[in-house]
Amino acid sequence: MSLLGSAAINQGRHIGLQQLEAMSTFSRSFLGPNKRYKLIQDEASGEATLVWSCCRLLEQLELSDSVGQLLTESTRAQREALHSGTASLVFLAGIWSRVALECLHKGIPIPHIMAGLSKGLELCVEGCRYIAVTVEVVCKAALQKQELGGMQLGSCDCMTAAFGVSSLTAGEREITRDTVKTLNEELKLCSVKEKLPPKRRINLRHSRHFQSSDSSEAEGARSMASLYAQDSKGSHLVQLAEAVSHGCETSMNLVIEASRIQCRHSSGDQSSTVLDVDKLATCLLPGLSEENSCVFHGYVILLCAEQASVAKHFEDRELKISIVNGDLSEHYYHIGFNRPKKVTKVCDLSHLAGVSQKKEWVDQALRIVRSLSIDILLVSGVVTQQLKDHCLSHNILVIEHARASILKAFSTTTGALPISYVTQLSERCVGAGVRVNVLREYCGAGKTQKAVVSVDACGMTLATAVLASSVHAKLQSLEDQFWSCAYRMHHALKDGKLLPGAGETELLCIHQLYKHMGKTSPEKQEREDELSKARQTEETRWVAPYEQVVLQLMAEGWMDYISTLLVNCGQVVTKAQAWTYIAQQLRDWDKTPHVLVGAPLKRDLMDTMQGKRGTEEKRMLERESEMVGVYDNMTVKFETWRRALDLVFLVLQTDTEIITGINDRQAQDRDFMFL
Repeated sequence: MSLLGSAAINQGRHIGLQQLEAMSTFSRSFLGPNKRYKLIQDEASGEATLVWSCCRLLEQLELSDSVGQLLTESTRAQREALHSGTASLVFLAGIWSRVALECLHKGIPIPHIMAGLSKGLELCVEGCRYIAVTVEVVCKAALQKQELGGMQLGSCDCMTAAFGVSSLTAGEREITRDTVKTLNEELKLCSVKEKLPPKRRINLRHSRHFQSSDSSEAEGARSMASLYAQDSKGSHLVQLAEAVSHGCETSMNLVIEASRIQCRHSSGDQSSTVLDVDKLATCLLPGLSEENSCVFHGYVILLCAEQASVAKHFEDRELKISIVNGDLSEHYYHIGFNRPKKVTKVCDLSHLAGVSQKKEWVDQALRIVRSLSIDILLVSGVVTQQLKDHCLSHNILVIEHARASILKAFSTTTGALPISYVTQLSERCVGAGVRVNVLREYCGAGKTQKAVVSVDACGMTLATAVLASSVHAKLQSLEDQFWSCAYRMHHALKDGKLLPGAGETELLCIHQLYKHMGKTSPEKQEREDELSKARQTEETRWVAPYEQVVLQLMAEGWMDYISTLLVNCGQVVTKAQAWTYIAQQLRDWDKTPHVLVGAPLKRDLMDTMQGKRGTEEKRMLERESEMVGVYDNMTVKFETWRRALDLVFLVLQTDTEIITGINDRQAQDRDFMFL
């Protein structure tokens, strides 16, 4: 028998699990829709940073230990892959670290801990798949709710009123400033809000989705709702966005408007996709208030005064563009470049002639660009400052730091072929049909003149969200919120299914774990069925002798997660009240089989699970139909759970190998046991 399977390791020596549990405590304030900003200050320099998410917080901390680095890498990978769920990942990693430590304290061997936690997660995932609701059901339930109470659905075109301009493309008429201002005042920047009649007003558990409004605003909103009803895809998107907004209404409104711009400018069949996150971009605009945030068609960038003058020179003209994938410098080599071996450079003749190699390269690059009459250079990396200055003097606009998706969008629309080196430029690599429009000029930090410029082409579905804030430190948080909302919509459309949010899915996990253990509610946790235990074979006892203990601790971890979420949402004041509420929900579930009592389930889901409903259930449905459900992405949630558990397993195994000095590969020591 191996060492890991023979005995448990002392809990006090598992420093990694203790560190992971301690570091996860800061994630409590980031759980749920009411996230709180944190100010991180460097004691050495005195500089401070405002953060809004776990991933950004970990990036600002100096975590030199291995556990901290693992946690940082896990959250970074989560954000880059899914753009959501980092707070849940960190929080669950801490919870399940505590579960593992408690199991070690009870003397449970490590393989049984890992097997029990894996089994518990499988039970949770399998049970949650049965309560997944299709996107169509969510939208239909929201529309049914809209019939009972007026819902404000705003056309986010009014957001452009903040800039005083409209999105200009060939064939479109410009919306006047007065008209846009009127729409803006009437619809209040297109917030999706709720108006309930005075006699039917209720205490809302998810108040982030609602706000009272006067009757005139409700009438204007209903007229805009009729416009959305004419467009099934637009209405479908708005209802879905409301379900997965998670309190970020302003950012989600920007995502809705970006989707509408993409659909409006698409020439092909868009029945299969409503929102393309690869055709989205962001532009941060410091100095202006957040009400100035809006969405424009094309690629919007912030330029200095010199570059803005070149952009003004290009207005009302069709321009040629060249796309460079990489840096535009004399020392740049693409990723696949291999230097020739056994080659030694003896001397540089350019130095002997009194001309530097850099100046010679700049002159050659400028000569090639001018010979092809290129007006815009779109570069994914950086451009040598000397070349930029020469381009500006010859009225050539240089745009740096463009994402790969931006390059692809311009390449597809204009016909330009991306190149790696300027010497590869030829006539067939140059695209055409690009237009430049100066949207607004304003004074930036230090009273420096800047301009917001839009670069687009006919037939391009690219949309840019311009995010403004008078607090410069909030810009990164606003950008993260926008991308989180965009990817929540993307995952919802891709999966086609959603899971009930606000802790309801996790409540089902607790029910599944208790059901597998043969317990119906927390009050019966200490009761053991002696008859079923006697029938259990010796083989089954050997396979999972500690399974019930591990699953019980895992269920308590889920209760900690739900209670923290309820406290942060303001539904309860203390965690004791939250635990009481959870226990009551589980008792009600036992009394009403197959129904998650207290959750805003939709009529279609209830009709599927039950054939007939009583009078009490009808009243419950009528009450709950007035509330907008909160939903989570199924793929994101499952992947977050797995990443958190994998991180705990990695730390657990690493701690064990450090303590014992033995791993499974050292077969010669497997028969020895260290005391």
